[in-house]
Amino acid sequence: MRSFMEKIPTKETLAKLITVTVLNKAGNKIDEFQMRGGTNLWVFIRKRGLPIGSACSGVGVCGACHLKVTEITPQSISIQNEFEKETLIKNQKPTDERLACLCRISGDIIIQADYW
Repeated sequence: MRSFMEKIPTKETLAKLITVTVLNKAGNKIDEFQMRGGTNLWVFIRKRGLPIGSACSGVGVCGACHLKVTEITPQSISIQNEFEKETLIKNQKPTDERLACLCRISGDIIIQADYW
């Protein structure tokens, strides 16, 4: 397993329904949905039908799926690892943002992107 891959979610995490609130660039709520805990955020956003960057098809190298994430509950998103930080820097994205393709969700969050 490569170092940038996330750990397998626990049974408890997979059993939870997580609420994701989506804000547009101006900060207005444009969507809210539930997803199964442990789900990859990028995959779920695409299945939801929301536009999201994907020049690398979700493998974490292009930085196109960057977005702002606000945690509603503590530890509600996977920890940002060095690979993700390096990808954000390499693609000139803010390092306090996250790459949706490298995130697994375990608690309620709010997401915002400058392309919505």
